[in-house]
Amino acid sequence: LLSIMMLAFVRNQRTNVLPLILGLFFKTNGTSSRVIKMLSNVGLSVSGTTIERLKKRINVDAIAFAVKLLTSDQLSALIFDNINIYLRKFQQRLTNQNSMIHATNSAIIAIDSDGIDVNAAQDLEAKKALRGKRAQATALDILPTADDDAHMMKAFTAMIALLLARYCPGNEKWKDRTKMMEQVKAMMPKDRPLPPKKTDARPFGVFDVNEGSKKGIVEVFEEMQKRSTLSEEEWSGKVRISLGDWLTSNNTRAAQRDRIDDVTPMDRLEYLDELSTLWHYALQNTHLLMRAHFGHEVRDPTSLAAHKALLRRKWDVKKPNYAAAKALIRHSLIARILHIVILATEIQDEFTTTTVARKAKESKDDWLAHSVLFMRDALFFCEFEHAVSYADAGRVIRVMKYWCLAFRGAGQHNYARECAEVLVKWKYETTEASRAALERAWFYSRWDEEGRAIATDLYLEQLNFWVKVGYPLKALTYYLIFLHSVSSSLLETASLSSILWRKGRHALKHSETSPTW
Repeated sequence: LLSIMMLAFVRNQRTNVLPLILGLFFKTNGTSSRVIKMLSNVGLSVSGTTIERLKKRINVDAIAFAVKLLTSDQLSALIFDNINIYLRKFQQRLTNQNSMIHATNSAIIAIDSDGIDVNAAQDLEAKKALRGKRAQATALDILPTADDDAHMMKAFTAMIALLLARYCPGNEKWKDRTKMMEQVKAMMPKDRPLPPKKTDARPFGVFDVNEGSKKGIVEVFEEMQKRSTLSEEEWSGKVRISLGDWLTSNNTRAAQRDRIDDVTPMDRLEYLDELSTLWHYALQNTHLLMRAHFGHEVRDPTSLAAHKALLRRKWDVKKPNYAAAKALIRHSLIARILHIVILATEIQDEFTTTTVARKAKESKDDWLAHSVLFMRDALFFCEFEHAVSYADAGRVIRVMKYWCLAFRGAGQHNYARECAEVLVKWKYETTEASRAALERAWFYSRWDEEGRAIATDLYLEQLNFWVKVGYPLKALTYYLIFLHSVSSSLLETASLSSILWRKGRHALKHSETSPTW
């Protein structure tokens, strides 16, 4: 194929479809300009200048597609996150060696409107009429119920069975293993999962604004309104869902409180329906598990510290990387389950409840109590992850009732309050249509496959990764030029190129049928 491509390029330089895709793939994965030039000379890639023109063209088209979505009648949500990039200065001093770029990356997420009254979900007056209803809330609204406990017992049992079926040694020799896995998956309780459907997500570009403050939040929405080509009246005339982490949601609510007496709806930000996204909850829960169960590797052999030392993991436990912490949590949980299954059959009843941990504590068996409490908390984490992968908002809400108390106990008060905020808002300050829209905005699915959904903010973190890693910029000036001309839409191209590279799909056909990816 490469030989034919070279010969075709020598014959006619316009036959550069595959070199164009390969060049973009190489560039977005960090290939140097010198190597790109060499590959261009032998016909395996286009030149670096052509790649830069392609990136700018992709960015313009991506923003145009996002604007088209915003100006349509389709339900959509805004999501954005800050990007902080350190740049080493050319002339350094002992007290002034680096500078920092604060920017904001954004995307527009289309919300599937099947079964939702779109006009009711975007009704601004109905939203304003529900303000203040949370005054009727009581502590019972955020506490788990008996139905929640029963659901969790079934979920824990199904999760333990699933982990045993997947990781038990010698399972590949089991008879009818495929049928067994299907039966185990069917054990998992469901609440209100969304059908598997590909999400239409459109990068909206990068803004040269720091959204980490109330002032920054206001500036971001003003810049979004200008880029959308909508007037202020059109932009603020209906409810717009705003997604982000806890800081984004908290700053949005604070800005609304400060501007409650402003003149226009645009200034008062009353059109925004803010919602904290799910991946950051899971991230904070990994921190919770490290705080509560890390322990001491010598004094407590059942602790995560002992397990981490056994596996020779070297990451910082005070601020753990999500993937590394998740791997340690699951590894430790699976090891305990495989050990317990030799001793007991009713793992869920005998080793994952608070009652068992209290009895072990009363009998002065601290190691068993710690292990039981860890398994309980780790299974909550696995239940949350599994619920997100199946886009099941009902199960997510149930876990939040337990996490609200757990975050509070671990000293993570911001996300404890955010869990309570979501629970109270769901009951008192949303209509049926707006609640359905908010729940669907939580999830992003790249494929039409069950169990492959991710949290929407994790999708945006992937965009941020490519902005940070794919373009190691050395000069502030070049970075600012790049910031305004090329945005995170390149992640979509990079992801597509990687998928095409692995699976051998025809790139041109795919880009024509799905230009927004």
